[in-house]
This record gives sequence, C-alpha cells and structure tokens, in this order.
Amino acid sequence: MTIYGTFDRDPRAPSAEPQGSQFRKAPLAPQSSISIYGTIDGGVRHLTNATVAGSTTKIGSNGEYYNNRLGFKGTEDLGGGMNAHFHLEGGFNTGTGASDNKDGRAFNRISSVGIAGPFGSIDFGRQPSVACKAVYAYEPFQYRYVHIIPLAGAVAGNNDGKVSRPFGTVDGPRFSNAIQYFGKFGGWTASAEYSMGEVAGSSIAASAKAIGLGYTDGTFTIGSAYTKQNPNVAASGTAEDYRDQDQITFGGAYKIGDIRIAGGYINTKTETTVTSQAKNIWLGARYDVSSIVSLTSGYYRTTLETSNREIARRNFFIVGATYALSSRTSLYADIDQAVLHGIVALKPGQQTRQIGTSVGINHMF
Repeated sequence: MTIYGTFDRDPRAPSAEPQGSQFRKAPLAPQSSISIYGTIDGGVRHLTNATVAGSTTKIGSNGEYYNNRLGFKGTEDLGGGMNAHFHLEGGFNTGTGASDNKDGRAFNRISSVGIAGPFGSIDFGRQPSVACKAVYAYEPFQYRYVHIIPLAGAVAGNNDGKVSRPFGTVDGPRFSNAIQYFGKFGGWTASAEYSMGEVAGSSIAASAKAIGLGYTDGTFTIGSAYTKQNPNVAASGTAEDYRDQDQITFGGAYKIGDIRIAGGYINTKTETTVTSQAKNIWLGARYDVSSIVSLTSGYYRTTLETSNREIARRNFFIVGATYALSSRTSLYADIDQAVLHGIVALKPGQQTRQIGTSVGINHMF
C-alpha cells in the first residue's frame, strides 16, 4: 500500500499564514510516498531431544519460516536524482500480538533515515549489518528458517554487546547507532559502516566498522565482508571486558534455469584470555519445480575452536518446500537434522542428534 503526501504551503513556515503571504493555495504534485508492508507467519514445529527431558512441539509465533514484521518506508524526491528516505520495521508475535523482543523496541528490526543519489545511499540508525546483507546474496534459504539455520545469528551485529553466538541465537545481524553506506555501480556493490558503541569514557568499546564488496550479472554472484568489532565479552562492563573481534565472510551463488546453487564461509575470531574462533561453512541449492512449488536444501557445518583446538561442532542438514497459494500466500514445510558434538551435546545421556519438522502458512502484504 502506498500513501502519497502533499504540501499546500511551505512546511518550514509557521502554522499561521500572515495576510498577503505568498503561500501556495493549490496542492502541489505528490512529493513523497509512504509504503506499508509486512509478513505474518504461523506454523508448528516439533523437535526431538530439544532438552534433556525429551522432545517438544511449539507454535512458531515469531515466524517459523519467515520472521513476522510490519514496516514503513518513505521517500521524498529532492530533484537531480536525489532523495531523502526513512525505513522503520518492527517484529511481532502472531500468537499474542506482542513485540517479538524483550528490549521494548518498537522498531527492533530497522530504524533508519538517510539520503541517496547517484553516489549511493547513506543511512543513519539501526539497520542490518554489512555482513548480514553480504551473506543474504549467497545463503541458500536467504534468511528463511532463521531460528533454525545458524547463519542469521552468526553474522556480525551488536548481539546485545556480547560476542557472536556461533550456534544460531538470532539477536545479532543488526547494528544500532550506525552510519552505513551502500552504492551500486553496474553489477558491483560497495558498502561500509561504522557503529558507535556509545560507552561512556570510550570511543572504541562496543563499536564496529565494516566494509563489503559484491558482484552479480544475474547468473553469477559473489560477495564478501570484513567486520571489526569491540564487543563486551563479560558481565561487569568495565573497559577491560571489551575485546577485539574480527569476522570475515565470503561466498557465491550460481543460477542456471530453475536451479540456484549457493555456498559460503564465515570465520569469527575473538580475542579474550584465549583466542576463540567460530567457523560456519555451508552449501545448498534451490529448485523451482514449477511456478508454485519450490524445494530448497542446505548443509551447514559450525565449529567452535579455542586455541586452535575444536571444542564443539554441529552438522546441520535441512530440506524445505513451499507451495504458493497466491503471489502473497504460501504453505511451507521442512525437515531437518542436527548432529551435535562436544560442549553443545545435550546432557545427561549425551544426546547428540535432533530431528525437527515444521509446517505452516506465510502471508505477505
């Protein structure tokens, strides 16, 4: 839905119009537009060995296949190929109608304002990180099933000021208080960002900076990003608790006919009392069987290392299918298996295998 706004006087002027003023009395042509969009997802998921007690079945109220969201986008044409714009997006819970975050953020997903032109776009506020956008281009599911697939929780982001969670807690792929640049030049894209930590007494603590580069010709896609963060790795919040964290990601995708193949790599290195690394590598493919049926599969391997010694590993395999009831509404289902090793094994009993199944419906508006 698009709403057009017009001004019948100079919006910078006082509300009262003095007699004899030169304010326009007739409406101008539309100068700006506001778009409202969103998606709502409801599904059921069953997971074996979810806890020591056994399996669990739950309603995916935050979006099992595609996260719930309600968003607003606005653009004003400034002339000369320039525009001013804003973007607000918040998540919500289907089951209760409540916000899907515990921080009380109305627009926890995106809250940004910026300006764009032939040079690209510069935006200020909370927004998906450069690494998040890079990985999207070579992720087989392109951030579907984000509560199951580990990548959305592994890419660089604030993570509430703590280190990245390598096994897929989804609270990290965005930066708050960030300045971000994105430019598209033919098939090439370039991006950069700086997130201010806003920790009293330090300009470095909790801050982050990143660069990204990508290319696509419609068939072949490659991309990469490098992020340097200074997250809080402890609970006390002193200056000594903020340590260096470096992340690099790269990957590519190839589309031929109805098949798209994608794969990539993330390595996150954190300096604490010891050096730890979280590594993610993946490969998958999507096959559009017809205009209404699509199948996607992927293999994801996550390892956690300390002092170059592996201490935990998860091998994860997933197959998902969608059936389009319309251009906006789809049914979905998946089956997945995770094999756990090391400190992530469920104790006692050392259960190491989880099998999950999901079914549901997703509607976009």
